[in-house]
Amino acid sequence: MPTFLFNMKVEELLEKLQKEIKGEMAPLGLDLLEISFIRDVLKLTIDKPEGVTLEDCVNVNRRVGILLDAMDVIEGRYRLEVSSPGLTRKLSTEKDYEHFTGKKVKIQTAQGIIKGVLKSTDGIKIIIDNGNFVHEILLKEITKANLDY
Repeated sequence: MPTFLFNMKVEELLEKLQKEIKGEMAPLGLDLLEISFIRDVLKLTIDKPEGVTLEDCVNVNRRVGILLDAMDVIEGRYRLEVSSPGLTRKLSTEKDYEHFTGKKVKIQTAQGIIKGVLKSTDGIKIIIDNGNFVHEILLKEITKANLDY
Protein backbone atom coordinates (compact mmCIF):
# COMPACT_ATOMS: atom_id res chain seq x y z
CA MET A 1 0.00 0.00 0.00
CA PRO A 2 1.42 3.46 -0.83
CA THR A 3 2.60 5.39 2.23
CA PHE A 4 0.29 8.35 1.64
CA LEU A 5 -2.77 6.07 1.74
CA PHE A 6 -1.62 4.51 5.01
CA ASN A 7 -1.00 7.96 6.53
CA MET A 8 -4.43 9.15 5.46
CA LYS A 9 -6.00 6.11 7.09
CA VAL A 10 -4.11 6.75 10.35
CA GLU A 11 -5.13 10.43 10.32
CA GLU A 12 -8.77 9.49 9.82
CA LEU A 13 -8.52 6.91 12.61
CA LEU A 14 -6.97 9.45 14.98
CA GLU A 15 -9.72 12.01 14.24
CA LYS A 16 -12.39 9.44 14.99
CA LEU A 17 -10.65 8.25 18.15
CA GLN A 18 -10.01 11.80 19.36
CA LYS A 19 -13.76 12.59 19.43
CA GLU A 20 -14.63 9.40 21.27
CA ILE A 21 -11.74 9.60 23.74
CA LYS A 22 -12.49 13.23 24.62
CA GLY A 23 -16.03 12.12 25.48
CA GLU A 24 -14.68 9.45 27.85
CA MET A 25 -12.28 11.88 29.54
CA ALA A 26 -14.64 14.83 30.04
CA PRO A 27 -16.42 13.31 33.09
CA LEU A 28 -12.99 12.87 34.70
CA GLY A 29 -12.20 16.58 34.23
CA LEU A 30 -9.34 15.78 31.87
CA ASP A 31 -8.33 17.18 28.49
CA LEU A 32 -6.79 15.23 25.65
CA LEU A 33 -3.80 17.29 24.52
CA GLU A 34 -2.29 14.95 21.98
CA ILE A 35 -3.00 11.64 20.32
CA SER A 36 -0.62 9.70 18.08
CA PHE A 37 -0.32 6.21 16.67
CA ILE A 38 3.24 5.21 15.84
CA ARG A 39 4.13 1.63 15.04
CA ASP A 40 1.93 -0.30 17.47
CA VAL A 41 1.63 2.37 20.19
CA LEU A 42 -1.43 4.58 20.63
CA LYS A 43 -0.16 7.42 22.81
CA LEU A 44 -2.44 9.83 24.65
CA THR A 45 -1.18 12.93 26.44
CA ILE A 46 -3.68 14.19 29.00
CA ASP A 47 -3.91 17.21 31.28
CA LYS A 48 -6.06 19.02 33.80
CA PRO A 49 -5.61 22.41 35.50
CA GLU A 50 -4.30 21.04 38.80
CA GLY A 51 -1.98 18.55 37.08
CA VAL A 52 -2.22 14.89 36.17
CA THR A 53 -1.73 12.11 38.70
CA LEU A 54 -0.76 8.49 38.16
CA GLU A 55 -4.34 7.58 39.13
CA ASP A 56 -5.63 9.82 36.30
CA CYS A 57 -3.44 7.97 33.80
CA VAL A 58 -4.61 4.59 35.08
CA ASN A 59 -8.28 5.62 34.95
CA VAL A 60 -7.96 6.95 31.40
CA ASN A 61 -6.08 3.82 30.34
CA ARG A 62 -8.87 1.59 31.67
CA ARG A 63 -11.76 3.67 30.24
CA VAL A 64 -10.15 4.17 26.86
CA GLY A 65 -9.07 0.53 26.69
CA ILE A 66 -12.68 -0.58 27.15
CA LEU A 67 -13.83 2.00 24.58
CA LEU A 68 -11.28 0.84 22.01
CA ASP A 69 -12.22 -2.80 22.53
CA ALA A 70 -15.88 -1.91 21.95
CA MET A 71 -15.12 0.21 18.87
CA ASP A 72 -12.79 -2.44 17.39
CA VAL A 73 -11.23 0.04 14.93
CA ILE A 74 -7.53 -0.74 15.39
CA GLU A 75 -6.35 -3.72 13.39
CA GLY A 76 -3.89 -6.07 15.05
CA ARG A 77 -2.09 -5.71 18.34
CA TYR A 78 -1.34 -2.32 19.85
CA ARG A 79 -0.24 -0.83 23.15
CA LEU A 80 -2.10 2.05 24.82
CA GLU A 81 0.16 4.56 26.55
CA VAL A 82 -1.28 7.41 28.65
CA SER A 83 0.92 10.15 30.07
CA SER A 84 0.97 13.69 31.36
CA PRO A 85 2.72 16.45 29.43
CA GLY A 86 5.45 16.58 32.10
CA LEU A 87 7.19 19.40 33.92
CA THR A 88 8.74 20.82 30.76
CA ARG A 89 5.58 20.46 28.70
CA LYS A 90 5.35 21.85 25.22
CA LEU A 91 3.41 25.08 24.69
CA SER A 92 1.71 25.28 21.33
CA THR A 93 -1.71 26.91 21.53
CA GLU A 94 -2.90 30.31 22.61
CA LYS A 95 -4.73 28.54 25.44
CA ASP A 96 -1.38 27.09 26.63
CA TYR A 97 0.20 30.54 26.78
CA GLU A 98 -2.81 31.98 28.63
CA HIS A 99 -2.91 29.08 31.08
CA PHE A 100 0.78 29.31 31.93
CA THR A 101 1.03 33.08 32.32
CA GLY A 102 3.25 33.74 35.34
CA LYS A 103 5.33 30.58 34.81
CA LYS A 104 8.93 30.23 33.67
CA VAL A 105 9.26 29.40 29.98
CA LYS A 106 11.96 28.61 27.45
CA ILE A 107 11.20 30.01 24.00
CA GLN A 108 13.18 29.22 20.88
CA THR A 109 13.09 31.42 17.78
CA ALA A 110 15.32 31.64 14.71
CA GLN A 111 17.26 34.34 16.60
CA GLY A 112 17.96 32.17 19.64
CA ILE A 113 16.61 31.01 23.00
CA ILE A 114 14.89 33.27 25.51
CA LYS A 115 14.15 32.18 29.08
CA GLY A 116 12.03 34.09 31.53
CA VAL A 117 8.59 34.51 33.05
CA LEU A 118 5.65 34.53 30.66
CA LYS A 119 3.89 37.80 31.49
CA SER A 120 1.06 37.88 28.95
CA THR A 121 -0.27 36.97 25.52
CA ASP A 122 -2.77 38.62 23.22
CA GLY A 123 -3.01 35.85 20.64
CA ILE A 124 -0.46 37.54 18.37
CA LYS A 125 2.56 37.90 20.64
CA ILE A 126 3.80 36.94 24.08
CA ILE A 127 5.64 39.05 26.63
CA ILE A 128 8.55 37.46 28.55
CA ASP A 129 10.46 39.09 31.41
CA ASN A 130 13.88 37.58 32.09
CA GLY A 131 14.64 39.95 34.97
CA ASN A 132 16.87 42.20 32.89
CA PHE A 133 14.78 42.78 29.80
CA VAL A 134 11.18 42.43 28.65
CA HIS A 135 10.88 40.58 25.33
CA GLU A 136 7.95 40.78 22.91
CA ILE A 137 7.87 37.72 20.68
CA LEU A 138 5.41 37.11 17.85
CA LEU A 139 3.78 33.68 18.16
CA LYS A 140 4.50 32.99 14.49
CA GLU A 141 8.25 33.44 15.19
CA ILE A 142 8.32 30.75 17.89
CA THR A 143 9.84 27.49 16.69
CA LYS A 144 9.66 25.71 20.06
CA ALA A 145 8.24 26.62 23.46
CA ASN A 146 8.29 24.74 26.75
CA LEU A 147 7.77 25.36 30.43
CA ASP A 148 11.17 25.80 32.06
CA TYR A 149 11.11 23.90 35.33
